[in-house]
Amino acid sequence: MAISLTQVDILTAFLHGIISFFSPCAIPLIPSFIALLISEKNIKSLWRILGFFIGLSATFSILGALSGSIGVLIDRLTMRYIAGSLILLMAILFLFQIQIFKVRSFNFYRFKSGGLFSGIIIGIGIGLVWIPCASPVLASILVIASTKGNVLKGLLMLFVYSLGISIPFLSIGGIVSRIFTRVSFKKPVFEKVLKYISAVLLFAIGILVFTGRLFG
Repeated sequence: MAISLTQVDILTAFLHGIISFFSPCAIPLIPSFIALLISEKNIKSLWRILGFFIGLSATFSILGALSGSIGVLIDRLTMRYIAGSLILLMAILFLFQIQIFKVRSFNFYRFKSGGLFSGIIIGIGIGLVWIPCASPVLASILVIASTKGNVLKGLLMLFVYSLGISIPFLSIGGIVSRIFTRVSFKKPVFEKVLKYISAVLLFAIGILVFTGRLFG
């Protein structure tokens, strides 16, 4: 199938989403996000959660489609070196917690009630919050998506990336946030460990792309 992704592509995209989920600036906000998402009762709450998933996935999938279209304009060898170099740069930026993108504050509480549409808006807003928090990681997966030279492949990769954020967010987000919020006041070492592990993973991905072992 022309637009299929390899298992490596899927794993890489999902791993980037997991790393983004553990962004230090986003974790403390998760409990309030979850409370806002389930503020309605019964079926409305389910519609809001579905809307959240649609909104978050659409936000990143559009970025992925745009990135996939860029790869069409550049030959593969040049794209490989550019992509590898940029991902290595992103690893350095992530290590030093340097944000690339700046997004203005989003007033979530205007949408504290409602169903599917309200959930979609919240999903888009939460996606925008994660953009500056995990901008080097997001930039890294966007660069990889651009190496595919295919709009649909780029879209699918970023959809999988959004799953890497939304699945832990909806399943263990509250627990993770409470643990790291409590620990961070006394032992910021956990935050540093997460940062170093994530940076090492990005470095490894950058090297694999640069050498052609994770490219195509």
